[in-house]
Parts: sequence; structure tokens; C-alpha cells
Amino acid sequence: MLQPLTSLFQIERPPRSYSTIEPGIAPLVATMNHTGLMRTIASCEGHWYRGLDPYVVFEASIQISRELARLLREDPSAQPSQLFYHWCLEPYFDQDYDIRFRLSSPQLSSLYIWRAKRLQHDFETLASMIQKLSFQLRQ
Repeated sequence: MLQPLTSLFQIERPPRSYSTIEPGIAPLVATMNHTGLMRTIASCEGHWYRGLDPYVVFEASIQISRELARLLREDPSAQPSQLFYHWCLEPYFDQDYDIRFRLSSPQLSSLYIWRAKRLQHDFETLASMIQKLSFQLRQ
């Protein structure tokens, strides 16, 4: 009997530790931590076939997060836009009521499939934007 195609992608795997960083998003996570302005908590490079969008959860000051949110919001109006996908920051409170931020692309949630090269480009561009922001804020 033939299995549906989607069941081929639904392989049971043990959950990964939050300390395990997937290779596709590792450079972005490393940049965020290296600046000293942010500390990452969790991340996922995205897995379209499992319905998991890419994200990074981190802690940072309101000022830093506000500046990053501004850069992300202004990008679509830049000519040309640096990012292929629309990215945003969502603040929330964790179980200890500490504020955290989630960097993600709501646009990817609505797409059936996304292009890996474009996503990798966006990860690299986001890392570059964060490096520039770090440099600007230290002056």
C-alpha cells in the first residue's frame, strides 16, 4: 500500500535541545550573540515540509529591539529591498514575565513552500543588519 507523500516527511525524531543550533540559522544566531547587544534563547532554521517557520527568540533591551524593529519595518520601502521576505519582531513575556523578542517572518507562514537560497540570503542580510546596528549604537 502506498503512503501519502506527506507521511514520508513526517519522520519521528527526538526533540532537539535548545543548545543545538541548526546550521542554516547558526551564522545569524552567532552574530546576534557576538554583538553583546542580544542573547539568543531558541531558534529554528525553518522546515516547510513540517510546517515550522524560521525564527530566533532572544532577549535584548527595548532600545535595541526598537531599532531592529525599525530597520525591519523600513526595509520593504527601501529601493531595492534588502530582504526577500517580510520579517518582524514580536515581544512577549516568558514564564518568568521577562520580556523576550521573536524574530520571524509571518509571510513564510502563508507560503506553501519557500526557497532555501532566498531564506539563506535573508539570514545573512539580517546578520549584516544586526552588525551595522551594533556598530551604530556603539558610536
